[in-house]
Amino acid sequence: MIAMQYKIAFPDDYDMNLIRQRVEHNGAKTDGFQDLLFKAYLIADKSRSPKSANEYSPLYLWADSGGMNRFLFDGFYDNILNSFGWQKVQIGVPLNCELTPHFAESRFVAEIEHEIRPVGRMERMEFSPEPDGCTGKMLIYNPDKWRYAEYFFSANKPELPASPDASVYEVLHLSLPQSGAPYSV
Repeated sequence: MIAMQYKIAFPDDYDMNLIRQRVEHNGAKTDGFQDLLFKAYLIADKSRSPKSANEYSPLYLWADSGGMNRFLFDGFYDNILNSFGWQKVQIGVPLNCELTPHFAESRFVAEIEHEIRPVGRMERMEFSPEPDGCTGKMLIYNPDKWRYAEYFFSANKPELPASPDASVYEVLHLSLPQSGAPYSV
């Protein structure tokens, strides 16, 4: 499995309704996409949450690299390039992913980023305490940057302690396999 995300930042005065409309018209195009376990169309909207910045940050979980390669190199990612220019695509390795039968009801995602500090003996990272009403959670790491991120999905907006490493996103659309079945590793 491979996790993938690109984060597109916008100025404070950017009309995020443009992104909402974009996802409304195009979000379903990735429903049932080859090897895609889920794609969460995530936004942070400063007009709705003054502590956040305007951002469009789709989060993908791929079962295999074949679908990801098809998405990136066979024309689908060109829509992002043509609309927003060259974006860095962050790649992560899922260490743990638990999606409940209520995962499809997710409307918010809390993201908490961490540094992996040098140690003499590596140990698996553990989840932070999950917010109430969690419908799924995923922990991914990137050994190239020695960082990891936790994602907590929920139907209601989670309350997180104030931290520059924590963000809450709204889920505009959730693309799932045709079966819609939850997935866990």
